Amino acid sequence: MFYDYTDKTERDRWVNADHFLSGLRRINLFAGGYGSGKSEVSVNFALSLVEQGRQVTIADLDIVNPYFRSRETRQVLASRGVRVLMPPVEMMETDLPMLGPGIRGELVNGNDYLVLDLGGDSVGARVMASFGNGLNPGDYSAFFVLNSRRPFAGTAKEVQGMISGIEAAAGLPITQLVVNSHLIEETTAAVIKEGIELAEEVSRAISKPIGFVAVERRLIGELNLASINYPVLLLDRLLLKPWEQAELMGPQRFKI
Repeated sequence: MFYDYTDKTERDRWVNADHFLSGLRRINLFAGGYGSGKSEVSVNFALSLVEQGRQVTIADLDIVNPYFRSRETRQVLASRGVRVLMPPVEMMETDLPMLGPGIRGELVNGNDYLVLDLGGDSVGARVMASFGNGLNPGDYSAFFVLNSRRPFAGTAKEVQGMISGIEAAAGLPITQLVVNSHLIEETTAAVIKEGIELAEEVSRAISKPIGFVAVERRLIGELNLASINYPVLLLDRLLLKPWEQAELMGPQRFKI
């Protein structure tokens, strides 16, 4: 559902995040495995920055997943002041997908905070390979979104292998972890805590910090946010499956 942004309590997306946000870099890449929820995190992250008065551009580089892509919310993003960029189709369907000139320009010379939503696993990360070596490490953060309830992401060893594959494909090192363990409507506080514990194990093994934990807003009542020792980003679900969109909009307004 979409939330009423006229109520400040609905606009607040961050908890315990002052230090994290003060050190935010201009370019923020989000990568992860299939079903990790990285597009939902990317969209909410972009909206959170706009709500703080920052100029934000989001680039949808997901060439893999046909359902959960940030471009599907472009009208909502645009209405909230987020600029949306997408590469030309012909560049995304080549053997080695390439960044379009608009996105390249934002990477090199842009002034906006830039959010890059990469595709799932190493296949989706290939789109950065054409430009990875040209980025200054001090200008960007590369977040790996971890959902412990997805296949091949349930152990620290599996997650480390996924991160290594993404780094090799993108030509960029992951700099921080994002915990987004969920089962969509069946997510519980226990699922989120499980994800945090797994991320902490991975963090110790590869010396990469946990940047923040993503928690769907509806879970505030059953999860003690004060007990989470990391910044928390509250998520509003904006990326809906086609059948969920039909239920939300009604049969007269939604046609396939």
